[in-house]
Amino acid sequence: MDPCETVIERLRGLGERITIPRRLVIEALCQQRDHITIRAISECLRARGPAGDLSEATIYRILQWLHGLGFVSMTDMGEAGIVYELVEAPHHHMICLGCGAVVTLDDSYFEPLRARLRDEHGFHTRIDHMAIYGYCPDCRKG
Repeated sequence: MDPCETVIERLRGLGERITIPRRLVIEALCQQRDHITIRAISECLRARGPAGDLSEATIYRILQWLHGLGFVSMTDMGEAGIVYELVEAPHHHMICLGCGAVVTLDDSYFEPLRARLRDEHGFHTRIDHMAIYGYCPDCRKG
């Protein structure tokens, strides 16, 4: 089964309705397979013709619905803006405030934080896509 149909079947398994606009946004996310902005999703859908002409507000509401269900991550990537991505496995980024370099960070750094928050506060976190800002070694030298 293709990834798009897998997501749709998982949503149906939760009792969620899959409307045409929801399907279109899910398909755009599956097609991109990377970080994508609302504007980029809108452009992708418009390229499909009149059936894909959804307002950015509608796309936003669908992304918020998917985010609330844990299917989509939403991350502020600094100058790149807020990006969305289907959640397959948690992953994170270090973003340099000097040069804008983006480095992928393994999720294992966050497991101790999840465990501590769970143990000390009873809080079950959903850290699925984090952006951490700072300065890379080259920018710190300058």
